[in-house]
Amino acid sequence: MTHYLQSVLGVDSSLFSKGIADLEKSTGNSGVDTRIIADILEESHKVMRFLGLDTTDTTGHELYYSLMAAVNRSGSEIETVLTETDYALFVKDGQIISFNLIDVIENAHHEMPYKKQIISHGQRSLRGEIIGRYIDHKSTHNASTIDLVSSIGLLQESDAWYNNAKAYRKDIDKKPKESVVK
Repeated sequence: MTHYLQSVLGVDSSLFSKGIADLEKSTGNSGVDTRIIADILEESHKVMRFLGLDTTDTTGHELYYSLMAAVNRSGSEIETVLTETDYALFVKDGQIISFNLIDVIENAHHEMPYKKQIISHGQRSLRGEIIGRYIDHKSTHNASTIDLVSSIGLLQESDAWYNNAKAYRKDIDKKPKESVVK
């Protein structure tokens, strides 16, 4: 399972595998990494079905250009669908395809070729998702978890603004509607 996360994040380190194994051990081997991968596949397939694509035989090329076309199409609801998939990075035909809305918009806007697509926003979001799930797990110790994710390169300084903004949005979503200032 670690191999999938390692490949979509572009991490080339044996430390990553050991670090994820240590994180899993800290949760009592509850399968947090496996759940993340399952969620990625579920969300990716949901988007593919929304686009009218067959999840079993669509090529990576078809998927990528369908995403770009949907974003460019006026009145498309793809933006709403992709807001739920910000951390989904899907491997198809050996190519990583990002379902992160920012990546898809940038790829469409800049008319990026399939082999040169932008996936950095999806990678950043996936790093944050991994960190968040391990920190939020009832069995983990926050300081130890932060040390582990830092040691394997998941906690990057350049991601701090994003993770802080995401945490802020979660806090606002938890507040009763009448207390949220508009």
